[in-house]
Amino acid sequence: MAEAVVLGIDVGTQGVRCVALDGERRVVGRGESPLATESPRDGWAVQRAEAIWNGVQAAVRDVVQGLGRQANQITAIGLDATASLLVADENGQPLTDVILWMDVRAEKEAKLIGGLTGRVESAELPWPKAVWLSHHHGDVFKPEHRLVEVADWIIWRMTGEVTRSQASAVLKWYGTAPHYLPEWANLFSTVRQALPRRVVRAGEVAGICLPDVAEAMGLARDVCVAGPMIDAYAGAVGSGALKVGTMALILGSSNCELFHGHRLAAAAGLWGPFKDIYDLDLEVLEAGQPSTGSVARWVEHTMGQGLSLPELDRLAAELRPGADGVKFFPAFQGVRSPWPDAAARGKIHGLSLHHQPAHLLRAVYEGTAFEIRRTMDVVQMTDLHRMVASGGGTRSRLWLEIIADICDLPLEIADNESVPRGAALLAAMAVGRIDSLAAFRAAWPALGPSTHSHAYHALYREYTAEFPLKGGGMRTTGEPLGANGE
Repeated sequence: MAEAVVLGIDVGTQGVRCVALDGERRVVGRGESPLATESPRDGWAVQRAEAIWNGVQAAVRDVVQGLGRQANQITAIGLDATASLLVADENGQPLTDVILWMDVRAEKEAKLIGGLTGRVESAELPWPKAVWLSHHHGDVFKPEHRLVEVADWIIWRMTGEVTRSQASAVLKWYGTAPHYLPEWANLFSTVRQALPRRVVRAGEVAGICLPDVAEAMGLARDVCVAGPMIDAYAGAVGSGALKVGTMALILGSSNCELFHGHRLAAAAGLWGPFKDIYDLDLEVLEAGQPSTGSVARWVEHTMGQGLSLPELDRLAAELRPGADGVKFFPAFQGVRSPWPDAAARGKIHGLSLHHQPAHLLRAVYEGTAFEIRRTMDVVQMTDLHRMVASGGGTRSRLWLEIIADICDLPLEIADNESVPRGAALLAAMAVGRIDSLAAFRAAWPALGPSTHSHAYHALYREYTAEFPLKGGGMRTTGEPLGANGE
């Protein structure tokens, strides 16, 4: 009997990736398609919905063509995406651009939501964006239209089913059962009424791929489509990081840190702790930085003097810790953790005529790692003993070494396919191939803190003194801050 194959689609900021897993959970096929992001105004970040859909189809077709006859064994599709929004008409046709997760235009609305939640809120979250859309594009909010996240919209296009991700409803929308909305949602009736009614769990069957869509992508009929998950959480699934005392670190255009444990304490500016997101006896606390790998690319494109990022990376590796005095605060799209500040912007200190692009790149790596450490100090998770890194940023060994040194913890290096693998495992769950999202395990290579770790202790103190964040200084107790970070 032919062995079933499942697909995992990762809709990231820079592109769509797709992998195929066989029955042994091995990657047997790969496909990808790039995506372009536009920033028409300061703090804005948008993409074209149809470009995303075309990218999904192209990435799947790449996999199908590579599999050959084995493509007939594809039984299910799982997907992950960022928490990015659009409004679509009754036929699923987009009426707005996709407002990306990293878009921070809704700073005023974030303060409004913060008044309801009693905490500092990030303009990256869906609620502020949804309220902004209702204020500025109220004409598209008709009874038959729907406000959807990208993953839900893709499922709609694939299956004809209008659904809402339970994982995102809990993680990003403050949703609670049975309707997965916060108590104060009725204050925004336009938004509430535009959200899909049917909520699907991650790994639940959302629908069956429509015949014409299946044909366009080269799939057999009756391919199941699973309920989606936020991309970072899919990375935790696909890297085998679902263990107590483990931080899943997803390195990409942005960074995301997911702290896993039992009885985690809330901390100012962090999201959670959330329970049962993975259907496991495991809590998760989420933090992150909205602009990290994207800032490294910015250095390459604007100051790299024609050198590629790998070439700059090699030169930066020859420099000493501290980048010869250059310090880089990478808040190009504001600050997410540990205290949200949508108005914050990036800063460079210490430049001289001696410095070259490689100094800037090393300073970016160090600045992003300092921000991870700053978040860890706020979380103060006493049993944290392990970090597992995945995502495109794992291509830079230098960046990984700097993170291990600054965070002073062993860093396991998962492969670059952890996020789409996590999406594929959702598909495997939907068709009964696995019974737990913790089913994947791998022995990854690891980096330990090096002899540079001690030098970085002093540099970290200098960095946090030079770039303090709103919400107060570094805490020395585990007590959470108040709603205003005071």
